[in-house]
Amino acid sequence: MRHTWIGQPLTVLALVVLVVNDHVLKHAWPGFVTGKLSDVAGLILFPALLDLVVGRAKFSIAVTGVAFTLVKTTATGAWLASEAWTALWGPSRVLADPTDLLALPALGLAWWAYTHPVSVHKAVVFLVVPPAVLAVAATSAAPFDWPYTAYAAEKVGDEIVVHTRGGFGMGDDLVSYRTRDGITWSKWIQHERVEPVVRDCHGTACYRVVPGHLRVQEIRNGRWTTAWEIPDEERDRLVRLHPDPPFGHPEPTESLAVAVTGRLVAVANGTDGIAVRDTTGDWRRLGVGPGGLAAATATPLPTPGRYEVYDLVAQAALVAAVLTLSAGVRNPALMIGGGIVLLVSLRISLAMVTDLGFLAAPPGVVFMVLGAGLLAWGVSRAGPSWRLVTVSLVAGLLTGLAVLAPYAAWSAGGLDFYTGAERAAVVAFALATTAGMVAGYLTGRRR
Repeated sequence: MRHTWIGQPLTVLALVVLVVNDHVLKHAWPGFVTGKLSDVAGLILFPALLDLVVGRAKFSIAVTGVAFTLVKTTATGAWLASEAWTALWGPSRVLADPTDLLALPALGLAWWAYTHPVSVHKAVVFLVVPPAVLAVAATSAAPFDWPYTAYAAEKVGDEIVVHTRGGFGMGDDLVSYRTRDGITWSKWIQHERVEPVVRDCHGTACYRVVPGHLRVQEIRNGRWTTAWEIPDEERDRLVRLHPDPPFGHPEPTESLAVAVTGRLVAVANGTDGIAVRDTTGDWRRLGVGPGGLAAATATPLPTPGRYEVYDLVAQAALVAAVLTLSAGVRNPALMIGGGIVLLVSLRISLAMVTDLGFLAAPPGVVFMVLGAGLLAWGVSRAGPSWRLVTVSLVAGLLTGLAVLAPYAAWSAGGLDFYTGAERAAVVAFALATTAGMVAGYLTGRRR
């Protein structure tokens, strides 16, 4: 193996610092020091990774320095970096900050690591490279903007008051809107949350919301009948319109409360805003956002379904490729490494939506390092033919596309409900993976 400094102790230390700082220290002690510490570690680590590709140490260090300077001093550079990181790791944002240039002397440490090589076995390189790539790619998560939601409605005299929450951070901004005619709304800040009223009457006119649906009913001839609704299959797409929060539970998209006056009926529908019935008997949907309640911000119907299953697709492609490769070389190390990578990827994904948040990420990253390293080592030991590698990659790609297809069909209206897309994706994964393993086995026999 040609000279590389990816296994040099200083480079490995930079990797450890980058992972711990990004996933623990930044959250526990945000500020100037932890912000610059990631820049220093990244400037030591990235040239070593780039050198594995280009094989020119001076060039790798120079390109890293120039790119870092452009990203930190220009809006265009920051935008390009954000787009690249988003493509690799999901929604991300890189900010231009000239003070980060204080970390540029760390490139001198990268050069020192290159000029002071330490003899390491190639297995160490295989163990270091995967987590190094993950550490560089998994930084700069975008801040979460909590969706606005209309969570309650009540009548106060001849007025209707709609209570909302949402906004940047924890979504704790409580704002209320008051109206007499359903057209003009006055706004004020609410200091306490209001309990939603699920049934309300004005004289003989009584209305109630139906939990779990975007639907309100009214009394007619002594029976509850539907007065307004959005079909459940359309609601299924609206439910997934907003990304899940990094912790806690997603905001509801269902009818939560109703308020009735002599002129108006208003229904609080969570993230879908409100539905208002005026004196003519017509219903209108008003969206909710930082500018208040307005028809212009209501989501048009029908709307494409939003699906963020790219982690699932990547995991399916990885499993299919590993199983196809293993069927051709029959090396158990590949199975073990790929299994660890998959399971830990799932664990990290699930941790992001639990109350643990970032605290669950560091142990997950550790196990992913072991799994990725074992997978790389297994491939190097198995020595599969290029034909088998190609078949495995194609099998992984086709399996990923097969898993993605049902979700795309659901988004376009080809499937009514998201659960149907999930079931179809499981079947597609099983069929595509089995076909890939058969192809891998046949390819391996011809070796």
